[in-house]
Amino acid sequence: MHCIKFLLFVSILLSTVKALPQSTLEKADQLFEERCEVIQDEKASSENIDKAINLYSQSTEEPERTIGLLKSYEFKASWTKVSEEEKRALYEKAIELAKTKSVQFPDNGAIAYWHVANYARWGDLIDITEAAQEGVIDEIKKLAEKAINLDKTYNQAGALRLLGGIHLEAPTIPLILTWPSNEKAKQLLTEAYRIAPQHPANAYLYAKMLHIVGNDKKSNTIFQELIEREERKHYFLVDQKYIQKGKDYYEENF
Repeated sequence: MHCIKFLLFVSILLSTVKALPQSTLEKADQLFEERCEVIQDEKASSENIDKAINLYSQSTEEPERTIGLLKSYEFKASWTKVSEEEKRALYEKAIELAKTKSVQFPDNGAIAYWHVANYARWGDLIDITEAAQEGVIDEIKKLAEKAINLDKTYNQAGALRLLGGIHLEAPTIPLILTWPSNEKAKQLLTEAYRIAPQHPANAYLYAKMLHIVGNDKKSNTIFQELIEREERKHYFLVDQKYIQKGKDYYEENF
């Protein structure tokens, strides 16, 4: 009899837990996961990400609220149809929020990553020579190194991928930008691919680096694997972009 009563109590308890309403943060997270539900002309509808931003703004749970806002600003600016003016404003809003919250949460690798991700996206809106002269690329390097030191695995090795890509693709500009290095790119991108080979951007940059440093055989193999992939549901747009970049690079160089 006691056993039956106990099991009945557990059943009622579990039913109650399941029936609890979602928190504001949980609702925001769910909408963020659904950010690529509607896609047209290689851009996502802003409906779900706008709702996510609104709910993250209402949440009081930190640092999750801040992380949610930072990644949502970056997604809306990068992957939905917004004007150049709004895109710049979103990145700047994220950068200012990250600066403030980095003081409050100095050891949070997610905040550090989304800080540099938004800063790098903002930097892409500036001419590369101007960005170098103004110290923007040096600042991106510093922020990326901080994110790597805090959590190099976050966002599928995001900071390693970002800094490795800069080393690989940024031009050397005498007296202005002298630190980009293929050797450093090799180190960073090899590590990013080792940690998260499932991310097409890691595979693309790793394969491109291998081709640039002369390892054509391995580069060929990685590119062939990349261009045969299917896009992942929650990362559809970024996967689509880098699978296509892989196809284009492969056709031009192999």
